[in-house]
Amino acid sequence: MIFIFSDVVKPIEAVVDRIEGNIIVIELDKGYFITLEKRCFPSIKEGDVLEISKNDKKVFINKKKTKKRKKKVSKLMDKVFR
Repeated sequence: MIFIFSDVVKPIEAVVDRIEGNIIVIELDKGYFITLEKRCFPSIKEGDVLEISKNDKKVFINKKKTKKRKKKVSKLMDKVFR
């Protein structure tokens, strides 16, 4: 039997829940939270969708998914507050 494993590991997707002073609170799936220092990521904003690479531990802002998510949240808020 032969098993082939890919070196490419899918990145973790997370959302910036809030920013408290110099701390960024990030929500992972299943309700888990992690924190990062804001000084390390000055361009991150609340609501940004992040991709955290498992291989090299890098954090990227996925602007396309962030825009899509913000649009979805805006539509939901419009329905609730009409």
